[in-house]
Amino acid sequence: MGKRTMPGSNQPSKKRKGGGKGKYGNHTGKHSSRAAIESGDVGVFVTCDMGKEGKCLSEALDIFSHAIEGNENQEEEHDTDDEDIEAQIRRELEGLQPNKDKKRRFQPLQMDMPCVTFMRLDPSIDPVELVHRLCSEAHAHPETKKSRWIKRMHPVTSIRKTLSVDLAAFAKEILKPHFHSGGPPKTVSLNPLPRSLGLWAVGDPADIGNDPITHLAYAIRPTVRGNSKLNRDMIIKTVADAVGPEHPVNLTNYDLMILVDVAQNVIGMSVVQGDYDKLKRFNLAEIYDPSPKEETAATATTTDTKA
Repeated sequence: MGKRTMPGSNQPSKKRKGGGKGKYGNHTGKHSSRAAIESGDVGVFVTCDMGKEGKCLSEALDIFSHAIEGNENQEEEHDTDDEDIEAQIRRELEGLQPNKDKKRRFQPLQMDMPCVTFMRLDPSIDPVELVHRLCSEAHAHPETKKSRWIKRMHPVTSIRKTLSVDLAAFAKEILKPHFHSGGPPKTVSLNPLPRSLGLWAVGDPADIGNDPITHLAYAIRPTVRGNSKLNRDMIIKTVADAVGPEHPVNLTNYDLMILVDVAQNVIGMSVVQGDYDKLKRFNLAEIYDPSPKEETAATATTTDTKA
């Protein structure tokens, strides 16, 4: 007598619970990609809680797309105010046609590490302006909460591979428009000593044609994840040397903040405005839901001011 066949032996085995998730429990989603970050990429590092990487990227894609395409739609509506009816109908019909040649302006990339994702942007999009606008809007209207999974957003003007990067040259490239070419913000006037003393904080404006002094206070904020080649001290020293001695360091009252993000084998850099700390270091979760400690401090400050 042969062995009994086990019931259901011809049926396919069920998938394990949690199948389809990545190494860190990511819900990969239909938008995310495992493509590698490449040298020269422009984008935003977006952080989240462990296991929420896929949801974070989907949320970032939605928020970024709405921020960019919403503005463009408003501009198009303004441009069509003077068009005749036929022209407007033609534009609408063209917009309904699928455009296979249209470039992807956003590409969500999952990284092989927890809590960190990357949104690659089309080079026509300024990541610094985009992140600053989103955080400023959230700070001005925290009641209109638009995100649940996103934590911090760090813009990246450009990416390099850590194994081949010339950090000094890379820093000079990113910093030049802001510190060495009269880039935005163009000038910041320092408070001089009384003119009657014949002394000025840095030189005499008469020596430079009465132009405002262009010395900018700055700070450097490096973040290193999963990389042993580059460390904080090395980054700070190299970037400070690239800025030069003519610009003072001020960790609390800076005009510009230099962000340096190292994640595994890539390094990204950008220069942001002086309200970086005011905007909770671009942490959307903190902007929408500030910690109780910060709320208590803010209340105490308000009370002291009224007193």
